[in-house]
Amino acid sequence: MIGNFDYLRSLITPITERFVEANYKLFLVGGVVRDALINEKMSSPDLDLTTDATPDQIRHLVEPLADAVWLQGERFGTIGLKFKDLRMEITTHRSESYVSDSRKPSVTFSLDIEDDLSRRDFTVNAMAIAVDSGNFLDPFNGKSDLEDRVLRTPIDPYESFNDDPLRMLRAARFIASYELTPVKEIVDTAKELVGRISIVSPERIREELLKLLSLKNPRKGFEFLEQIDLLSRIFPFETSLNIKNLDKTFELLTPNDPVMRLSVFLYGISKTDISKSLKDLRMSRDEIRKIENIAEFLKKISEGPNSNNWSNEEIRRIMDLSDWSIQDSVRLLEALDFNDSDFLHSLHDLNSTEDLTSFESPLSALEVMDLLDLSPGPVVGQVLFWLKEIRLKEGPIAPEEAKSRVLQEWKE
Repeated sequence: MIGNFDYLRSLITPITERFVEANYKLFLVGGVVRDALINEKMSSPDLDLTTDATPDQIRHLVEPLADAVWLQGERFGTIGLKFKDLRMEITTHRSESYVSDSRKPSVTFSLDIEDDLSRRDFTVNAMAIAVDSGNFLDPFNGKSDLEDRVLRTPIDPYESFNDDPLRMLRAARFIASYELTPVKEIVDTAKELVGRISIVSPERIREELLKLLSLKNPRKGFEFLEQIDLLSRIFPFETSLNIKNLDKTFELLTPNDPVMRLSVFLYGISKTDISKSLKDLRMSRDEIRKIENIAEFLKKISEGPNSNNWSNEEIRRIMDLSDWSIQDSVRLLEALDFNDSDFLHSLHDLNSTEDLTSFESPLSALEVMDLLDLSPGPVVGQVLFWLKEIRLKEGPIAPEEAKSRVLQEWKE
């Protein structure tokens, strides 16, 4: 542990010296301290620090050393900077809370590191290292809680969750990440205050939800969200999903694609409900499009073929909905216990004879314009659509054949 702390301190020695010379204290805080305790691998980590210097004083101290400085968070007490290969944020000791039904926290600066640590979400994150001396500060016994795999808040959970309701969602991530068990007070308080999540901005909820879905196996986190009735606040509709059976889902679907994992929670939901939920979470257009395509992909397969067997055209049109690999398609079907062996056999057979990852026109817009002597306009789009339809109905066609057919059909 000491070795890890010394390594972290050595990364920022020139910055530490600037603060010491100006008689300010500087502390490493947050996840990097927690991870140093459990010997998680650290290679050029992003660092969070806190100090008794004001934002203006922080900026004055770091500007001569930093490769770049960011001031977007200055009014909240945070100065961001790039130093060598490191990105870090240095924040004035502070406390913050939500007022009434505001979506933005109220920030108050402090001169006391313990005040700052008390505002942290959980005890396992409420530890600090004094970068000048190397002293380890743990006023709320976070190290013991980490060793005992217990999740607690530094202060009364009612005050903590009431101040920042997003902490109830963050609790799920730490439960799943470090296999922590929340104390009874956290569970009971979260159940009581779950409605407060409504004052948190959708963007923050989305970010935290995707972080949870990016863990190797976040099932225990989702069990906690279901236990405190928070999951139904995020997705206010009935699903057939059994949270306790998610191990298989998370094993099959990579944590590198949290959006595909999220689609599992929306399986069987109407397109209207899916669209509304994703827009309420401020998901990006690309994320919404992907999840809607996954829903349509699954719907088409569940409806079955038009005749007794899947035609090549039906397979192509279903795969045209996807911007993911064939392997991911199979894993998704397995994760949701789709047992349509006929579809999978037809998919594998067709995939062995042609590329099912792209169904675009064999000719580009420029080639179509040159071939038909056209200017940019709707006719070009119509020709490209017509060529794609041929691809979907008949399979791949060579560019020369495509040109011949375009001339035959479209040349006036």
